[in-house]
Amino acid sequence: MDEFAFRKGCTYGTVLVDVEAGRVVDVLPDRTSERFAAWLKDHPGAVIICRDRASAYTKAVKEAAPEALEVADRWHLLQNLSAAGEKTCHQHRNCLRKNAEQETEPTVPEPVPMELPVPELPRTQII
Repeated sequence: MDEFAFRKGCTYGTVLVDVEAGRVVDVLPDRTSERFAAWLKDHPGAVIICRDRASAYTKAVKEAAPEALEVADRWHLLQNLSAAGEKTCHQHRNCLRKNAEQETEPTVPEPVPMELPVPELPRTQII
């Protein structure tokens, strides 16, 4: 489930998708916790709810489907990971810049060749 804009900045709705079947289950006219909680009560049996971190959806799930497992969707996980990486790099930019200026040539060690055993075919009986 996720919200979407009917009209950006003005009117938002909620789309509910069955991820396993790959189809839209329902579209709600807003993104309120009350509307989503009512939908969950009318459609019991949700086992896993994949959502973003919107507090309205959290409240609805806790109220109407407390036994359901809540998980973050891939898009929001990647967005959060990207933001955390960017924030970390920004916080350490002076240290990164200093180390980049000090290094003139990369010091990558020479790879050591490995001896691998010769593969043998399995012995099978010819019938």
